[in-house]
Amino acid sequence: MRINGRLLRASNLRERRVLFALGVDPTVGLRVPRSSNPYHAARCVRRLARTDNDDMNFLRLLIAKGRRPALPTSPSTPVPTIVSEDVVDAAQ
Repeated sequence: MRINGRLLRASNLRERRVLFALGVDPTVGLRVPRSSNPYHAARCVRRLARTDNDDMNFLRLLIAKGRRPALPTSPSTPVPTIVSEDVVDAAQ
């Protein structure tokens, strides 16, 4: 793993596959929240890429902490529809 501040990037294909299995885009990388140590997260990903162990649960919790909640959408707002002039002329 390469560490750029709080961003972890995969160094090899095995680490890319681990990030992909966790639901993280390997090209963007894994952003570690400030409450966690990025070096510890990098060691967990590296160990996980070598063998299968309990680090997967730690990394899933770390990713869940770092995700931002989705913005709520209002169901009352109508979705704009695009109507071409040909359809309007045909309806009349």
